[in-house]
Amino acid sequence: MTNKTDLILVGGFLGAGKTSLLWEVAKRLNERGSKVGLITNDQASELVDTSFLETNNDIVEEVSGSCFCCNFGGFADAISHLQEANNSDIILAEPVGSCTDLSATIMQPLKEKYNEQVNLKQLTALADPTRLKAVLKDHSNPGDYIIYKQFEEADVILINKVELLSEEELADLVEKTKKEFNNENVLTASVKTGEGLDEWFDYIINSEKEVGRRIVEVDYDTYADGEALFGWLNGTYAIDKEQSFEALATAFLANLGERFDSLNLNVGHVKFLLQGKEEGLVGNIVGKKETATLRKLDNASDKVFLTVNARVEVHPDKLVEIVKEEVERVFNVVGYKEETLNALIPGRPNPTFRYREIVKL
Repeated sequence: MTNKTDLILVGGFLGAGKTSLLWEVAKRLNERGSKVGLITNDQASELVDTSFLETNNDIVEEVSGSCFCCNFGGFADAISHLQEANNSDIILAEPVGSCTDLSATIMQPLKEKYNEQVNLKQLTALADPTRLKAVLKDHSNPGDYIIYKQFEEADVILINKVELLSEEELADLVEKTKKEFNNENVLTASVKTGEGLDEWFDYIINSEKEVGRRIVEVDYDTYADGEALFGWLNGTYAIDKEQSFEALATAFLANLGERFDSLNLNVGHVKFLLQGKEEGLVGNIVGKKETATLRKLDNASDKVFLTVNARVEVHPDKLVEIVKEEVERVFNVVGYKEETLNALIPGRPNPTFRYREIVKL
């Protein structure tokens, strides 16, 4: 019999910083001596997030091909596997960034069916302050509708990237968020600096407030339209020669940012992992090219490869064209071979369960 495990779900839209948050929190928990398991989620396989999170030496389960809500069985299997294989004390799970209605489709079923297996904690929605400010003004666009619903259903709203705001701007945003969503549980943090992360985790793990305490009305036609705005691409490439990796990653990141900006495309997120035998490089874009960041990872691999994940408001065919051209432009000097390349528009959400009433524990 496995131990009862603390389970924390962190939702939030593309580019909010969910994966980086989980990585930083898992690292801190490891230092405390906890056994941590993580679950990633995407509409397709070959995730940068999974490879990135594994650099903490944590066991990572990947639920791919559909969101948690539309593959509840796959999510439950991932939880069970982490309990059995790792005897995890804590599981951190990251749903697909364009998903909402998690309280009705994930939190309530977990409370009713898995209360003996997990200590379910409050649902957190992670917020990028720029997107949060935008949806507070207007959420009539289907994509913004999804973001608004993510905050509306959350037990806790965690505003990330506070280093981008002045104290006055942050205080004003917190108050407006509390008022708009009638939720006093609005916390702040910076994954980049580490500010507020321990406070958020300690609050989540120790709070005795009801979990999944909000079910909101969701128009699934608008929800489906919002998901369909973005083309999704996942690709992997074998790299022939490991040389000048930092220069190559820097050029690839800059070229992608320039290309998307030149076409005035809305970037949800673009991530890539350029992995060498001794270290890796993770690139991120979460909007305009100015948001681009590059991070070194001290992790070894027996393979040299590039993995690219892109979520951009453009038809998948155009997204494939852009990525293929930029890969060729940068990596032809070291040689490469395309191994997988999948692009799609997410289908209409069709959750396994959708509860209408709050499950009381």
